[in-house]
Amino acid sequence: MIEIAENGLQTAVLLICAGWALLRVLAFESRTWTMLLLFYAGWILGDIYWLVYLLFFGRTPVFSVVSDLSWYAAIMFLYLLLRHTSPPHRPRERRLLPFLGPVFTLGMAAFFMQWGEYGNNLIYACLMGLLLFTALRILSETPAGGKRSLAAVTLVYCLLEYALWTASCFADNPPMNLIYYGLDVLLTGCMVFFLPAVKRTVTA
Repeated sequence: MIEIAENGLQTAVLLICAGWALLRVLAFESRTWTMLLLFYAGWILGDIYWLVYLLFFGRTPVFSVVSDLSWYAAIMFLYLLLRHTSPPHRPRERRLLPFLGPVFTLGMAAFFMQWGEYGNNLIYACLMGLLLFTALRILSETPAGGKRSLAAVTLVYCLLEYALWTASCFADNPPMNLIYYGLDVLLTGCMVFFLPAVKRTVTA
């Protein structure tokens, strides 16, 4: 019951966010807002499949490939949004910090593989590694200001995702189960902040 309520809440919140992004797309015909809208749309499609499965069968989907494909697409649109709005890259300034992103995601993938789903874990490691690399590069190369907003929210989003996935590995433990749902609510709140972050990035 808690999982249905939490997934329903996330879907409703993201539908509102997508509606707001759509209004910005129609008002400004902006590629930036379009990519944010597609990010929300991909996430919503995955959530809807998950929610419908919970409502009909009363348990977590046995095969999550439908949701995963939607979430892969959402992550890719977020990566493209970051690339589209990022300041010009300065190749002479090579920093090690961005490379910690892929190292972290590959390490976590190796940890998650204890529970199987090798291909799925590798795909998420590559996609999230790209996100973290780009976000950390922008944060390390860009002076303080609006241009850093989207990268900062993306970094928090990635860290919350990994905290959520880690908690899900121990969901059989009741206290960890509550932590899992709490993290999912925080993740939903984080995704709302993409709206003001994109606005600040566009106007900076």
